[in-house]
Parts: sequence; C-alpha cells; structure tokens
Amino acid sequence: MSQRRVGIALIFVIVLLAMLAAPVAAQRDEPGKLVIGGSYTLRTGQQLDGDLGVIGGQATIREGATVNGDVMVAGGMLTVAGRINGDLAIFGGSVTLERTAYVAGDLVSFGGSVQRSPGAVVQGETREGGAFDGFSVPGLWTAPGSDGSAPERDFMQQQTPGQWFLAMLWRAIRAGVMILALSALALIAALLWPKGIQRLGQTAMRQPALVLLVGLLSWVVGLGLVVVLAITFCLLPVAIALGLALLVAALLSWVITGWLVGRSLLSLLKLENPSVALEATAGTLLLAIVYFLVGIIPCTAFIFGLLIASLGLGTLVLTRFGTRPYPLVPTVGGGEPSDALALAPSEELLPPE
Repeated sequence: MSQRRVGIALIFVIVLLAMLAAPVAAQRDEPGKLVIGGSYTLRTGQQLDGDLGVIGGQATIREGATVNGDVMVAGGMLTVAGRINGDLAIFGGSVTLERTAYVAGDLVSFGGSVQRSPGAVVQGETREGGAFDGFSVPGLWTAPGSDGSAPERDFMQQQTPGQWFLAMLWRAIRAGVMILALSALALIAALLWPKGIQRLGQTAMRQPALVLLVGLLSWVVGLGLVVVLAITFCLLPVAIALGLALLVAALLSWVITGWLVGRSLLSLLKLENPSVALEATAGTLLLAIVYFLVGIIPCTAFIFGLLIASLGLGTLVLTRFGTRPYPLVPTVGGGEPSDALALAPSEELLPPE
C-alpha cells in the first residue's frame, strides 16, 4: 500500500474520531455515561442527564444522586441508594437496591441478581427473565407498547416552542455528525481493504437470503453468548472481546451494504470506473440519511438497522471475515478453489491479489 494512501487513511481516522467524540463532548440534553470494566460513582447532589450503562464494571448511585434516564447493567455491579428516573435492566449482572433507592420505571432482570432492601421503591413492574414488551432498551430502541409513563419524562410535553426548536435542531446536528462519521468510516475501510469490501459485498449480492438468515442467527447466538459469558465473572474478558467483535461487525455492515448501494447508484448515474472508496462512501452516506429519515416512523429504524447488521454479519461469517470467497468454485481439473471465479460475476472479475 502506498504511503500516500496510508496518510489519507490516517487523516480520516483522526477526523472520524473527532466527529464521534463531538456528540459526547457537546451534547447537553442526554449525554449519558458508559462504564466498561471501570468504576463510576454518582455522588450525593449530582445528576446524570442521560442513560447509564455498566458493562463489566462497577457503579454506585449514592443517596441524593439522580439518573434522569435508563440504567443497564451487563456483567457488572451496581449499587443504588439514589433515584433512577427511568427503567433498570440487568443482564447477567448484580444490583443492590439500598433502602433509599427509588426506580421510577420498570425493573427487568435477565440472568442477573437483585438484592432489594426493605424500603427500596420500584414504581413500575418487576420482571425476571421476561419479555421486552413495554421496556425501553437504554439508548437503542423503544419496544412497541412502551409509553414512557415515568412522570419525569413529561418535560418533553412542557417545552416551549423555542426549546422544542432547539432540541430538534440539536438532534438534527447529531444525526448529521453520525452520518458523516459513518461515511468517513466507509472511506477508511474501502481505502485500506478494497478487495475485502468487494468480496463481502459480492457475497451478499449473490446469496442475499442465505446471508440474511446466517447473519440473524449469528446475532442471536453472539448476543446470547455475551450475556451467558458475562454471568461468569472469570469469563468476562471473553464476553467483552466478543462484544467488541460484534460492534466491529456492525460497523462493517454499514460499509458492506453501503458499497452495494453506492455501486448501484453510480452505475445508474453512468459514472465510468468508480473506485471502491467512492462507491462505499457515496452508498453509506445515502444509506445513513435514509436510516435517520425512516427513524421518524416507530420501530422502522430498528428493522432497517437489523437488516443492515444481519446482511453484514452474514457475509463476514460465510467468508470467514472476508478472507475467502463464498461459495468456493473449484478450478477445472480438480485444483484449488478459484478465488476469481467466486469473487465476481463472469463479466466483472476482480484483479489478482
């Protein structure tokens, strides 16, 4: 790879990291907090205006402290003596509710343990191993039937027109930053690994039904393993590593699907010999814009994102993370499988490695 290409890629890595960090540093309405393998304490008199996630770490909400959002614990430990103005979900973790604890929403536990002291208040329902109906997964998706009935969430209905306009403007800015970040990610991946992106995209194009099925099953198995491994604290590093691998697969899914969209788009525009980087960047940009637009309709963004994630993970599994084509096509005479024949249609073969 040329030094110029590496330099360009590094520049866009820096830009991507800056754009990803911008919403975290600048957002004021729902900044939230994610604790991975560390410790976090919300002290008396402090407020966290957003969701709190604890993955393999320890967190404490002291008496007189308030979390204005949902709280999720996965394989970690949480002690609550203060107030949670939202739902509390435990996935293979441990939660202790002191006598002064107050949870305004639901308490849901999947493979976790809850020690509840006398006097601790849970305003909503308490469920163990139940379904997700009526429960808002923090920061991800609100399931059908979730009415967000916690009284503290009624502030959205009490906003003045000016406050509502500023909130909508800020959300639009955040969406724009994420769209640009995904496009930059697609550009980096296509610059560093063009043949791999093509190989993965062409696999999805040839076997769409199989790829979607394999991807969906892989997500179910993968997320299930993360929860099971997180329950056993000695295997917590494995759970974190698997979770990071699934995160990388989810990001690559946007690039793979974006390349397919960009390839078709530039073909319709009759652009001659576009590069893989241009196809992936243009397609991911369009895909991300559509994703945020359809998110206006309830549950549509979740379904749209699930299809993208399943398509990408399915191709990664079938091609062994892009290291081999699928399906393999043996050469004439019974030799080794031909990479070129399996990578592209007969009218468009990839150049040799």
